[in-house]
Amino acid sequence: MKKVLFVMLALAISMGGFAQRFNDKAMKSLVKNAQKPSEVMVGREAAPAEAMPFTAPQNMVSVPAEHYRDGGSYEDWSTMETKYDLQSNSAIGNRVAVWPDGSAAVVETWDNIDDSWSNRGTGYNFYNAEDEDFGDQPEARVEPLKSGWPTIVAYGDGEVLASHNANGTTVYYRATKGEGDWEELYTFAEMTWPRLAVSGPNKDILHIVGADQTTYNGISNYNFVYYSRSLDGGHTWSEVIDPLFGENESDAIYKNAVSADDYVIAANGNDVAILFEGYSYEVFYMISHDNGETWEKQNVTRYPVRGTDGEPLHAITWDDFPDGVCPDTLFTSDNSHSIAIDNNGTVHVVFGLFTWHPNGYEGTSSMYSYWVSYNHGIIYWNSNYTNDQGGHEIPMFGDAAIDAELLEEDPTLIYNGDMGIANTLYLARIDALANGNTDPNLHWFGYCVDENGDGDWDNTYIGGDNHVVYRSQGLSTQPGISVDENGCVAIIYNTESESRINNDMGEGYRTAWVTLKDAAGQWYDEEINLSARAQHQRDEAFFTTACPYSLENGMFWFCYSADMVQGLYLDDDQEDPTQNKLWAVRVDANNITGWDGAEEHNAVNPMTSARVYPNPTSGNLYVEVNASSDSEVVMTVFNIMGQKVAEKNASINTGINTTSINTNELSSGVYFVTVKANGFEKTMKFVVK
Repeated sequence: MKKVLFVMLALAISMGGFAQRFNDKAMKSLVKNAQKPSEVMVGREAAPAEAMPFTAPQNMVSVPAEHYRDGGSYEDWSTMETKYDLQSNSAIGNRVAVWPDGSAAVVETWDNIDDSWSNRGTGYNFYNAEDEDFGDQPEARVEPLKSGWPTIVAYGDGEVLASHNANGTTVYYRATKGEGDWEELYTFAEMTWPRLAVSGPNKDILHIVGADQTTYNGISNYNFVYYSRSLDGGHTWSEVIDPLFGENESDAIYKNAVSADDYVIAANGNDVAILFEGYSYEVFYMISHDNGETWEKQNVTRYPVRGTDGEPLHAITWDDFPDGVCPDTLFTSDNSHSIAIDNNGTVHVVFGLFTWHPNGYEGTSSMYSYWVSYNHGIIYWNSNYTNDQGGHEIPMFGDAAIDAELLEEDPTLIYNGDMGIANTLYLARIDALANGNTDPNLHWFGYCVDENGDGDWDNTYIGGDNHVVYRSQGLSTQPGISVDENGCVAIIYNTESESRINNDMGEGYRTAWVTLKDAAGQWYDEEINLSARAQHQRDEAFFTTACPYSLENGMFWFCYSADMVQGLYLDDDQEDPTQNKLWAVRVDANNITGWDGAEEHNAVNPMTSARVYPNPTSGNLYVEVNASSDSEVVMTVFNIMGQKVAEKNASINTGINTTSINTNELSSGVYFVTVKANGFEKTMKFVVK
């Protein structure tokens, strides 16, 4: 693995609880005095960089490790062991399935024989709710031939599994979960790295997404994404399509940007969404509200680079940049992400961060070139987030009202050349957009923790000879998100530990964490440390994922791999493959003091999304509500002092509804409109010219 230097910084906003943050002034001081990224970036074959010590500002909240939440908040089980340890190229999804009776199944790419991987295939284990335990660990793969990258979903009282092999991706089914023989249903000859989901009123419409590398327009290893669906339980499937705009050459850059495992899929009701995210293209998803019949695109955040026309680029390569433009401090996503859809149709997205150093810069040619930097963490976004312009995406730097203030404080936030490189995902900016990280619809977390409570993050060995970096992912990475029936959210991820040290390597093991948001929109900074118990003290927790939907209030299923030897055998050339344990975890948030998943929040929010336009306006302001059900709404306009200046009642029906509010009598300035329906409300800012 390449040796990487990083400077560990974060933003200090004390939010109570156990958040480890640093103030903005301290961040800028450390950034200013740090080496430039171009000076510290090293490639796979480069010599190790000298480690830089990390010193936290004095106002850092310090909490000893034993105070992190545990108690009865979760149970875990060791479900299987594998010597094959590469579970994904980037994002992981759809490896946990749950049923209404409380049972669950977990899968992983498995081979417990040797490093020839002749027995590689799906390892499977089943949690029987009546026995309250998993079964025996697997002794053989599920499939009849060598396979990998499994994905599983509940299908009625049975289950559907897919994995890829030398022939493509094969779909299997059995009518009774946890027992019986698997029936081979269908093979997609062009598809690998698959993901499954189930939608529809009866939860019987199957969806699959995968990828392939082929030759297209003379370009070898060109990446395509493939989607198909089945209406008869997987026996027959629709025509395989590329959901990324078909054969449209103008958008073909997505095809070659999206690679293996760069996508995850989720479904609920009639909604199906496929999330795409990578360090060289924007974060977005394709969503269908009619079980895969038609699709539309929703950006979560644009790529933080503008083209010569001033418009943000969809995706980039090094050749996109003119001579002299160096994007070696580009804050972007790290190839790890997850998606879920709740009962109200709200789409929930999480993704990891890092700083990218493109291939080919100054002669480098490493397969994965990146700089693990101070801008690390996990960003959470949902489709109810509304920006200054009334849209839902995280705005490009320069498009939000807060940006002028940030730029005045730190002019280096935008690097100008023939192209503008904007730090859209700079954490100080995300925190400002999230109203000091109190917004239930936009949030960031996942920073390294001062576990020993001494005021410092002590891993000064990062960048040394033994430092382990996993492929193209950041310091805090691989978030998996789950939502329950009331819209509560639980997110698993992994990050470097300060207190659990591998004595042979002198480096901290990676720790699995779970962070939570309840039905009232309250984030719990007291995160659950899944690695704190004695049996995990020498576990490297890497590859973390979640079941996207929980069938019980406050009950969330996750799984993660754990290995005593850091790094991946397939990447690190370790002498012998070691045993990796797959841990299944069930978090019971109802055992957490103050948890608000109560039944009074069971009321359905009829507003799937809402926006206002035009913004700014000089006449009528239009309020658009995408409704999941019929409802009465009240729209109230407030001035910046909080005084009510206008109000309007309306009825909305299922689908898109648009209502106008006359602003001719309002003075120029900033206003807010609050839309209330069925006990839920959404507030959006607009400007009158």
